[in-house]
Amino acid sequence: MTATVERLKNEIRSLPKDDLDDLLRDIQSEYVLPSLDDDEKSVAAAWDEEINRRAQEVMDGTVELISGEESDRMMDALYAKHGIQRKKVA
Repeated sequence: MTATVERLKNEIRSLPKDDLDDLLRDIQSEYVLPSLDDDEKSVAAAWDEEINRRAQEVMDGTVELISGEESDRMMDALYAKHGIQRKKVA
């Protein structure tokens, strides 16, 4: 977030309750947030599209598949490169 947004958030938090209530009513009357249901549907649709795209790549043979062991080796190397200890899942 920008410094301006952080400053506004801090100022809003310091408002007296009545002023805050008025501000929130004004904002709510001028701006309607998208419903969570629409947002969740949008995210689910995007993931479905991504899954279908990746599955099609596998079926078309346009991607090289690797074993789980090779994936683990690659992830271990990536973590080590960044100095992070990777937790092993049994």
